[in-house]
Amino acid sequence: MPGEGRLAYVPAEVALLQARLPHSVLLAEPPAADHVPAHQIPTKASVLEHLPGCTIAHFAGYTDPADPSQSRLLLHDHRRDPLTVAALAPLALDHAQLAYLSACSTASVTDDRLLDEAIHLASAFQLAGFPHVIGTLWAIDDAIAVEIADSFYAALTNPDGTLDPHRAADALHHATRTQRDQRPASPSLWASHIHAGP
Repeated sequence: MPGEGRLAYVPAEVALLQARLPHSVLLAEPPAADHVPAHQIPTKASVLEHLPGCTIAHFAGYTDPADPSQSRLLLHDHRRDPLTVAALAPLALDHAQLAYLSACSTASVTDDRLLDEAIHLASAFQLAGFPHVIGTLWAIDDAIAVEIADSFYAALTNPDGTLDPHRAADALHHATRTQRDQRPASPSLWASHIHAGP
């Protein structure tokens, strides 16, 4: 969440994604002392620039419980120019297949007045054109999130090394079952991840 600092397990998640998606574009928050070219920093502008060419997008995000339309991706410039649900609405993403939102509560609405509304990051990515979206229903454990993502992408990988986003539901089922088998008494650690799509 904003103001809480860096998530300790993001570097591990980045490493596994780079191994599983070797030709991917990485937009990552630089360590404070590093000077990184602007086009490699995860800002609203750089994400919107890269999304139209993405088949698979993997993000960390934040949900605003008071106003779901202000749910946002926690990017470098999120305080000044957030990438919100509303900003995603007008996008047309012809190559989009899978959005993986590895963060807390990306597929939930916590405001009692809006429980019958499906306005959250996961639905925004579907409306923008991603037929398969992985989101979460509540706060997730960062270390477990890395394990689930690794298992998910392993199950999504074909024998020839390519990824099949159309198997996203089955891949997530495999990933959460693996965690359930390891931690059967702790569903709060593995049951929050959901697949939205066909």
